[in-house]
Amino acid sequence: MQRRHSIRHLAWRGGVAVVAQAMMFTGLYPFVPHVFRKLPLRTALAEWGMSMAVSAARPFGFFPLPGARAHGPRPIIVLHGFAMNRANFVPLAYRLARAGLGPVFGFEYWTLGRTAAAARQLAWFVDQVQAATGAAQVDLVGHSMGGVVARYYVAVLGGDGPVKNLITIGSPHAGTDVAAVGIGHARRELAAGSKLVSRLASAPPPQHTRVVTIMSRADALVPADRQGELAGAECVVYDDLGHVALLGSRRVAREVVARLSEP
Repeated sequence: MQRRHSIRHLAWRGGVAVVAQAMMFTGLYPFVPHVFRKLPLRTALAEWGMSMAVSAARPFGFFPLPGARAHGPRPIIVLHGFAMNRANFVPLAYRLARAGLGPVFGFEYWTLGRTAAAARQLAWFVDQVQAATGAAQVDLVGHSMGGVVARYYVAVLGGDGPVKNLITIGSPHAGTDVAAVGIGHARRELAAGSKLVSRLASAPPPQHTRVVTIMSRADALVPADRQGELAGAECVVYDDLGHVALLGSRRVAREVVARLSEP
């Protein structure tokens, strides 16, 4: 269902993936940002373990996610974060499927590109999922940058209505200072006070889409204390989960399942 990409585009994605993998397996991430934020060592170790697990699972991104053939209230589209792919959602997708939710679709986008461009591609993808499943509405679950892409679609591109629930996990809605060490358009767009952050902040709250933000104070990349709450959104905050660990957490999965199980 995803659009085909050029060889050049795939080569760039491969290069970004190699760098991300190296950072996680060597421990450069998460230990450097966790030390900088003065977070407990046990939090960094748990984050390192989950980061290596999702890195090892990256090849599974070529295959459908668990729950791809499930039959729940609505289709669920998951959006990965910067430099990642849909395989990051394998643990959460498995738990969604076990709860009878789905089908679960992974949306892939170019994280070095503009957020608006990714959101336009998401709008097309939502249309394709609705046409394939006959569903009137879908649910969106975005991690990190993926949550910002999903919010842009809902707030700016007409997704308020086609989307029943928008759940973001560890997403920098108010920007993050870590963007300064990134590359691509995300370096500028995901910085605190950027034009993108300001545009989304000035957009009216969705009238039809329920928004839930899930964050953690122990997130070294997008700490909850620096994000605040979105107008009209429900906010769930943890004290002990890292940025990637949020995706593998059973507690987070229970929160997501509870929201998406509602008719």
